[in-house]
Amino acid sequence: MIFKSTKQFTFLIAFVLLLFTCISYPKAAEKKTQKNNSKPAMKTDSQKFDELKLADASIWRCEKNIIVKTAESTNGHLMLWNSKLYVMKKIDALSGVQRYANDVNHLHWVEIPDKGMLFDFKLGQRLLDYCKTPELAANSVMNQEDLLK
Repeated sequence: MIFKSTKQFTFLIAFVLLLFTCISYPKAAEKKTQKNNSKPAMKTDSQKFDELKLADASIWRCEKNIIVKTAESTNGHLMLWNSKLYVMKKIDALSGVQRYANDVNHLHWVEIPDKGMLFDFKLGQRLLDYCKTPELAANSVMNQEDLLK
């Protein structure tokens, strides 16, 4: 027999198993990372907004430089605010007023001729006010200049 004792034999078996484990483990770890990397990345709400919109978005600048984007889609009126996408349904309103609601989040977006506003009807608060698109801001500056003449 090659081995003088069972201790030498046991040591050799343990060494071979350890060597085999060290060789095969990196391959298993590599397969796991490949599986994790193959999953499609979750889309952000901003990416979803860009995919769902049917036409150019309206960019609203509100008080405290808060930005809101709105656009029409086949699902309803889209609003991207605070990096979160809200799909809103149109509500009948007075002429010249556009009103949209998201009942899940209790949000109402109202566009009147000179500004846009966001309300939380559950809290009974106005969340955003004095929201203007660049076109509305330019019109209000021209109107103020006309008043000064």
